[in-house]
Amino acid sequence: MKLTNLRVWNLVEPVGYAMNAPVFSWTVEEAQGEQAFARTTVRVNGETAYDSGEERAADSLGWKIRLPLLPRTRYDYTLTVQSTSGERATADSFFETGKRDETWTAKWISPRQSRSCAQLRKRFTVSACTESARLYMCGLGVYEVWLNGEKVGDEYLAPGYHAYDFHLAAQTYDVTGRLREGENELIIALGEGWFKGRLGFEGGYTDLYGDRLYAIAELYGDGVLLTATDESWEELHSPVTFANIYDGETWDARIAPDLLGNAEETEPEHCGVLQDRVSLPVRAFDRFSVKELMETPKGDTILDFGQNMTGWVEFRSRLPEGTSLTLTAGEILQDGEFYHDNYRTAKTEFTYISDGQERMVRPHFTFFGFRYMKVSCTCPVNADDFTAVHLRSAMPGTTVFACGNPLVNRLYENALWGMKDNLLEVPTDCPQRDERLGWTGDAQAISDTACQSLYMPAFYRKYLWDMRAEQSILGGSVPNVVPRIKRDMIGEHGSCPWADAGVIIPFNTWRYYGNTELLRETYPGMKDWVDCQRRREEAIGGPHLVKDGFHFADWLALDNPQPGPFGATDPLYIASAYYYRCAQIVAESANLLGFAEAGEYRDLAAEILAAIREKYFGADGLCQIRTQTAAALAIVFGLTKKVQEQGDVLYELVAGNNSHLNTGFVGTPILCPALSSTGHHDMAVTLLLQEDFPSWLYSVRLGATTIWERWNSVLPDGHMNPEGMNSLNHYTYGSIAGWMLSWLCGVRPALPGYRKAILEPRPDRRLGHAEAKLDTAAGRFVCGWRFEGDTVHYHVEIPFGAVAELRLPGQRVQELSPGKYDF
Repeated sequence: MKLTNLRVWNLVEPVGYAMNAPVFSWTVEEAQGEQAFARTTVRVNGETAYDSGEERAADSLGWKIRLPLLPRTRYDYTLTVQSTSGERATADSFFETGKRDETWTAKWISPRQSRSCAQLRKRFTVSACTESARLYMCGLGVYEVWLNGEKVGDEYLAPGYHAYDFHLAAQTYDVTGRLREGENELIIALGEGWFKGRLGFEGGYTDLYGDRLYAIAELYGDGVLLTATDESWEELHSPVTFANIYDGETWDARIAPDLLGNAEETEPEHCGVLQDRVSLPVRAFDRFSVKELMETPKGDTILDFGQNMTGWVEFRSRLPEGTSLTLTAGEILQDGEFYHDNYRTAKTEFTYISDGQERMVRPHFTFFGFRYMKVSCTCPVNADDFTAVHLRSAMPGTTVFACGNPLVNRLYENALWGMKDNLLEVPTDCPQRDERLGWTGDAQAISDTACQSLYMPAFYRKYLWDMRAEQSILGGSVPNVVPRIKRDMIGEHGSCPWADAGVIIPFNTWRYYGNTELLRETYPGMKDWVDCQRRREEAIGGPHLVKDGFHFADWLALDNPQPGPFGATDPLYIASAYYYRCAQIVAESANLLGFAEAGEYRDLAAEILAAIREKYFGADGLCQIRTQTAAALAIVFGLTKKVQEQGDVLYELVAGNNSHLNTGFVGTPILCPALSSTGHHDMAVTLLLQEDFPSWLYSVRLGATTIWERWNSVLPDGHMNPEGMNSLNHYTYGSIAGWMLSWLCGVRPALPGYRKAILEPRPDRRLGHAEAKLDTAAGRFVCGWRFEGDTVHYHVEIPFGAVAELRLPGQRVQELSPGKYDF
């Protein structure tokens, strides 16, 4: 028996994160039976600060303890778990607080000379070696910090992208062993980032949160303040002369870090309170060598890394002094030539000008979405000098899937890459063009699949934190993008199903991870969105339906005979369906949390459902809107009592479309689940296996390594769709991966956090075999099947402390305890 995945607030060994009280979680491996009790002892400097005793009610999905937390304090803890079989395991871990509500001695400072990129320096003396050292700081827009010539920490683009007008995030760095006796040097390098660099369409906006750069920092050794930012800090010439999220970066290594003068003490205006971080760090993950070095007919030199990704390219420079090398990002080639038009106004270039010294070179204050890089340089290019580095927020993958069809396996990988690439700080729509914003509709559409594929609760906690902040000035309405650019169309709010992310995402997070404390934290925002909708629709009068407003609805569906991005399904039907589902979720959440208002929202949901059935359903109980999306919504959201008959209608709609889908952002994530759950799993697999347009494998056949924004972002001849809006790295249609896990392999949570799971594998001879391995909040589940002649073999595994309801075709339902089984 052993304990793994020890976490506090869904983080492994967190340092400097915002929390009012610790919430522990863990998993158990290599054990039999169930948990009998758990015990946690917490120590500070070796002294016991808390001892839970043997707690039978301790929940491994989320166990909150009552421990007042001090600022800048390390808490070591020991977790002991005993099983009902008598086995026992113990594991140690720790968490550490940041500044919390402690007053900062440091002052905010800002460079006087530069508004785009700058360096701030402090030289200070340390009289003796320290056993422990911590740096607490924040830089605006984005920053990297260097202590005695070495980069501090392993994260990039700190402090990240959040709603700066509501809160500013401070990071904590362990710099133990990095200080030396005598003189030390601390340098903070700053770039524009999201804080003041341009964001938005058609040129976007600059200085959204401030028109200058800022930094604040305190460095402690053995608990004693060694240095803090103030007006004595120096401003230096920065070798990075330009940096922008959309346009890239220019690094002139010939520029010496000469002194420009002293920094100015000045605070950011119109910004929120500085507090401990909530967001995950952005880190480097996969690395790719050049797959092919090519020269195009026009003479351009192109590096192909073989995978569309988010990040940057680093290289070893051996260039003569004064020689420049420029990398320009691209996702696709056209007629063998470099193509960049789908990036719109984003230049996405990294230029390095050599000082003649050999060194490794990378960007500091930007990132790109790319598979290809065009190299512009007067010197020969050696492919071995270049490496592509994938960046994302630090979320581990949790799932492995494989089947007998290599195209489907590639599709699953594409979906996974689409999520990883668009989960950098916020759940973005795309990582490459002049957008990269936290679109709420895209985020809610993929949230079910994301929670099955990656460890998402800490990432969503930060996103929902920002969302609630934005809701606070919108009467509970949820913006189209979070953080909200408070101008023009991208500043709008309350559109279905974008705004419904405020309820769907936290509910999916609770459903897949079972952390009640996280649900409690997010519940106010969930309730506020439903209340906002109720006020709006009641002001118009009539039944509880959404009756007006702009709604993206089934965005980019293919079923509308009219040109444009809007689907044919009535947007008010979709909006009312989501209104019902959100009210239903809030009622369920209130009941779980013990709030008396649960009955109020249960009644509201019932009234909405009755109104939907009255307006949109016929006497036969079926939806009168004859689209795939409308039928799938009726099934998955429980709008109809005639579920099987509605499933038959959906089957007919798909079959009548030559067994192809025509759904958009609403219909696609629920289409195959609606078919599989109503006895039409064969048709769902048929949709999965279609290879011509429109289908998932259409893009795979054309060489895609991520998910596209449109079903036909690339035409069969390899050219980009002339309609525009063609990102080759979106994730919404990658929701099919969730169906592969939950219906094809059949692993679904019956209780939150998979404490009880449904294992309902659906074998299909066309695939030969399929298996999913899910590292859930409760532990690892495995469910797979394979054909051997006329026999189907099943293999399932259930982790410690969980049970599963096994549903095999044609067999009685079995309840299985932890263990490994073959059938």
